[in-house]
Amino acid sequence: MYLRLLCLILLFSACRKQDAPAPAGPVTQQEINNWILANMREYYLWNQSLPAVADGQQEPVAFFNSLKQPTDRFSIIYNESNFPKGMLRTFGVDYYVIPWAQAPGGAIGIINFVIPGTAAALNGLKRGDYFTRISNTIITPANAQQLGKDLLQKNKSNITTAKVADNGQVTEVQQVAIEGRLIVENPLYEKKTWQINGKKIAYLFLNNFDDYYNNDVLQAFRKFKEEGASELIIDLRYNPGGSVTGAALLSALVAPGLDELKPFVQYAGNAKQQVKMRSFKDVLAVPSEDNKVIPFGALAPGQLSLPRVFILGTAITGSAAELVINNLKPYTQVVLIGQTTFGKDVGAVSITDKRIPWSLLPITYKLSNARGEGGYENGITPQYVSDEKSILPLFPIADQQDPLIAKALSLIAGGGRQGQFERITPTVQVLYDSRQLLSESSIVILPD
Repeated sequence: MYLRLLCLILLFSACRKQDAPAPAGPVTQQEINNWILANMREYYLWNQSLPAVADGQQEPVAFFNSLKQPTDRFSIIYNESNFPKGMLRTFGVDYYVIPWAQAPGGAIGIINFVIPGTAAALNGLKRGDYFTRISNTIITPANAQQLGKDLLQKNKSNITTAKVADNGQVTEVQQVAIEGRLIVENPLYEKKTWQINGKKIAYLFLNNFDDYYNNDVLQAFRKFKEEGASELIIDLRYNPGGSVTGAALLSALVAPGLDELKPFVQYAGNAKQQVKMRSFKDVLAVPSEDNKVIPFGALAPGQLSLPRVFILGTAITGSAAELVINNLKPYTQVVLIGQTTFGKDVGAVSITDKRIPWSLLPITYKLSNARGEGGYENGITPQYVSDEKSILPLFPIADQQDPLIAKALSLIAGGGRQGQFERITPTVQVLYDSRQLLSESSIVILPD
């Protein structure tokens, strides 16, 4: 049975393991830990060093964590009480903090994303805004991370906005309220076509992979095709991952010479799980949350069949977004612009049991493309390094002057276009990035 799970910040296209028959009655801690150990033996990628017997004295989270390899950053056990929260889907806004000598605390916050219609947007916050305080506390290099973590434990708070003069001097302006609530986000924020030097250039900004909006992506590509786009820029700079089906759909709309039986992804597990290859047809057959499937044949009106694609990425770009970058490479030239990506080349299965109030996501697979290429646990290195923070204030999403977009346009247009758009863009130190939690928590979960 396939289950797509989208809860707050964890973005999964999941294969859920069927519950085994179990006796009725209260479940003991020993039973829970026995269940954890049994499933780790079956599915965990590094299952060779697991203990013979479960320790019934440890509470489940501690026991689960004791089974993990020291290098395993991503396997998790969770229930509603310890489910991680994310800034964007709590307050409708994301930000990062960078050093700023003239700020009151030596650091300044920069809003990099606001979901339209949220309290943050209605209260006037927008991409590029500066702020100096969170919950009335001045931001410093030392407290930036803790302030971000504390903020996620609240339902209401405020930030103090600021103006920055040309000489870097900072003036505080006003407090702006932010309010936590459940937020539904359409991740397809921008789709447009530019004509530059006689070329039609399509641009797509996708904030995560959510199967509910796969048809929106398809319709965007149909429009690109109708407009005669011959070049494509896919902006995944804040995309932490999500549905592998959405990743396969996007890839199939880009690459030339595909048919539904071409392999999209390989994943290699332990001796029990072995190596599996899944075609575009296999992955696209997984139904969305509303039980809809977009088969490969339905993609034809939007397939651009391009010999190359430009992808914009950052250290936030991870999981299924990295899968797109890596798994397009056997089929088309991928030009990555930005920063080294997050580095999540693993997948998992989602395991539940009706009697047990926990869900397991043990890392089960190492991921690779149709040629068997993977191994990007340290991230995927861009061919061209660029940092949006090197030119402040930030340009709006889809602005041609944005450093990452400008670099792509200079490569596409060539010649005199380079001087108009491209600038030297040194990398800026980040003290805290509120979207980092999404990249850490998002795990590719693949269909069997």
